[in-house]
Amino acid sequence: MNELAARLLSVLPAAWSADPQLLALAQLLELSVDETRAIPDDPRLNYRPFTVRKRGGGRREVVEPSARLKTLQRRLLHGYLNQHIPHHAATAFRAGSSIAGHARMHLGQAIILTVDLADFFPSTSARRVRAWFRKQEWRGEALNSLMRLCVYRGGLPQGAPTSPALSNLVNRNLDEALCSLAAMHGAQYSRYCDDLAFSWSVDDEPRSFRVQVEDCLHRMGYQVQPRKGWRLQRRNERPEITGLVLDGPRLRFSRRILTRWRQARAAWWMRRDPRAWQRLLGYRSLRNLIK
Repeated sequence: MNELAARLLSVLPAAWSADPQLLALAQLLELSVDETRAIPDDPRLNYRPFTVRKRGGGRREVVEPSARLKTLQRRLLHGYLNQHIPHHAATAFRAGSSIAGHARMHLGQAIILTVDLADFFPSTSARRVRAWFRKQEWRGEALNSLMRLCVYRGGLPQGAPTSPALSNLVNRNLDEALCSLAAMHGAQYSRYCDDLAFSWSVDDEPRSFRVQVEDCLHRMGYQVQPRKGWRLQRRNERPEITGLVLDGPRLRFSRRILTRWRQARAAWWMRRDPRAWQRLLGYRSLRNLIK
């Protein structure tokens, strides 16, 4: 390169000479190229850990992204991650999805087998997240910046706006494997976040089916929630999936959801609690979905 060309390059805007992927990511995040390149070392992109009480007992660790980190994660979610379509068996974290869609896939079945996964988001490993981004052809500095935005302590951070969508996208191969396994055994399969459901039109669960499912889960880095374990329900027992009762051809609220609805209604009328109002709106929307 001659001296004149070197001088010209030295005064060009950084974006003109940047890696095209880094430039594309900068535009997506509404940052400069230099700001995007600096994401992996930016101390402002941090988390505040805290714990919340689980409904079934015990506590769960949640991490809250800093304001700047959350802003960038939301831009990435709306501008990129939401453009990718998860597997049809994944019924959470997508437009129009709900626990009603998850449960409705198993209406009328003779038996329903459900299981929960332990520590779902943290167990969705950074290695698998990186592999998904690489499959979308992200490389180099852009990939490093994406990983810094989406991963915390080796997995998906529970509390980040990007984690729900990524959990679906990263687990497309898991959903494909479990869908194929279910089809081989004459079953229906669906997943709502960490809640898995299988159902059959016959009364007998295939021998060794649970072992095969657990083998598949282990290969992806997941474990069955030991406290809940597997649950087999029969049609005449009015089975329940994610808080909804499968009552013949219809879905109904479980007693647990009805209790929470009444509690939210009381909190709104007595204290005008805005969080209770949001819960009421959610329950009303869900009621309309199951009619």
